[in-house]
Amino acid sequence: MLAAALIASASIFHGTPLPPDQAPWLVTLTTRGPFCGGALIAPDRVLTAAHCVAGADPNRVRVRIRGVRHAWRGARFPTTYREIPSPVDPHNASASGTVDDLAVIELSKPVTNVPPLPLAQPAPALGEATLTVGTGRTGPDGGGGGAPRSAAQNVSGDCPAAYGANLFDAAKHLCTLDATANASQACAGDSGSPVMVRRNGAWAVAGVVTWGGETYGRDCGEGLPDVSERVDAHTALLNATGAYAPYAERRVRVRRTGQTRRCVLGTWTGKNTTFKVRWYRLAKPRSQGGVIRYGEPVYLDHTGRTFTNPKGRVGCAVTATTAGGWATELSYNQL
Repeated sequence: MLAAALIASASIFHGTPLPPDQAPWLVTLTTRGPFCGGALIAPDRVLTAAHCVAGADPNRVRVRIRGVRHAWRGARFPTTYREIPSPVDPHNASASGTVDDLAVIELSKPVTNVPPLPLAQPAPALGEATLTVGTGRTGPDGGGGGAPRSAAQNVSGDCPAAYGANLFDAAKHLCTLDATANASQACAGDSGSPVMVRRNGAWAVAGVVTWGGETYGRDCGEGLPDVSERVDAHTALLNATGAYAPYAERRVRVRRTGQTRRCVLGTWTGKNTTFKVRWYRLAKPRSQGGVIRYGEPVYLDHTGRTFTNPKGRVGCAVTATTAGGWATELSYNQL
């Protein structure tokens, strides 16, 4: 469900309305509007997807629980988190799959009036019933009003054949599918929302929504299974302390002196941050399915903070890494 992160909100296709009091732990991440989901798993910890918070500034991205905004200190996710290019549209980041796509947001103060969602122990088994909960629209054509909705699915073995070994990793990914005629599932924008199984008579989180059929050009409800990141593959992260993932306070830019371009890293927040610079050109506009795509970066075989005698206009991309994660910022200009 990578497609709509930080852009738009969507929710469960053919889902069942869920009274808010049945999901008090449900979290919504917002900027100008909601764009990702999550779940409170401890008084001061929110579980979500890494791609929802990579590069996110706590002063600009809001964490809301039951409509109440909660300040947060930072987020942590695996430094091994990465996007996997779509087999059918590899230059479109919105169609990418991901791996190690799970993050924990640390709140500034504990939430004392909301029971956290427990973690699923043991891990889910093939065929076991699951429930995915999200908010917002109810399909690619809109609808819905922000109330929670749920998709009843089962742990499925269909993902290796549907997506292939380059996209689907059974050790990291949880595959779920509603094989009934209802075909309920998550939509783009439900990223970070919890995928749950029953434990001791109550729902417990086993995964967070990450991606699905968009990797093969499909929309929600068009048949391919949902993929979430398995919580049991990242148990050490859930209670981790130390450095948070970095984010840029001042944007990256390119400066030119004669024939030499220099990448200005900008200003970053992050403890013991290291930087890597790559250079790129913007691809020419292209038409795909009647939609014109602009400005996709094409990376060049050149690294380092300076670039002498490039052919044409170039920009630089800065990747900042800490022990708590990483973020990539593209320069706002090309020279």
